[in-house]
Amino acid sequence: MEKFIATSQISQQILKSAKLSADLPINTLIYGQNGVGKKLLAREILPNALLIGGGELEKLIIEKQIDLALYESIIVENINTIINIEEFFKHLKNIKVVGTNNDKNDKLNQYFAIKIEIPPLKERPEDLEEIIEIYKKQAMSIYNTQVPIKNMEIDLSENGITLKQSIYKSLLLQSINTKDMLQTMENYLTKKLENGETYRDLIEIFEIPLLKAAKKIYKSQLQMADKLEINRITLRKKIHQYFGEL
Repeated sequence: MEKFIATSQISQQILKSAKLSADLPINTLIYGQNGVGKKLLAREILPNALLIGGGELEKLIIEKQIDLALYESIIVENINTIINIEEFFKHLKNIKVVGTNNDKNDKLNQYFAIKIEIPPLKERPEDLEEIIEIYKKQAMSIYNTQVPIKNMEIDLSENGITLKQSIYKSLLLQSINTKDMLQTMENYLTKKLENGETYRDLIEIFEIPLLKAAKKIYKSQLQMADKLEINRITLRKKIHQYFGEL
């Protein structure tokens, strides 16, 4: 994704504040959870500036491996990784800084005139809907398929980061064919066997997903045993072994 998505009202206000700060000679702090779009918003303010981690830049300054006179503006990610924040900003006193951090941190107040908080995606439903569509199109292009993504298990634990991963994973699992699955399993099992694991160690890799799928489709253990053509006592033992159920 190349731009900050601002479909929801709160995101439009955030983007407006960012655009206003772009024309001002002051520092701006952008904070929020992982994956909410801090870097993208920073690029809306300073589209062509150097982007570097706080700890990395501090090390370059201490070791005198960077000429700060060459820079009018810098985007500094993860401000919290800076050890000596006061000394750090002394070196950057003539440079416009847009910083990102996971939280506001009162210790940073004196160094940033503008503070912008980006809420989690779950609090920005309009943005979330648009971002899902963007990632779906990207995934379909990468996997060269038009398979519709059904029953997606959306993961928002780290906002856009895990959202993208979950969408790509959903499309991959729905578009994979038998040949691809067999090749994947062969590669996986080869590594396990090279590590000394045996058939007894690996059998659960086949049985657990098979039993989970059967539990979703069939209403009872009787139906499961009948359709899978497995002894009911053996089935009950395996369900208890893997899931703790009787």
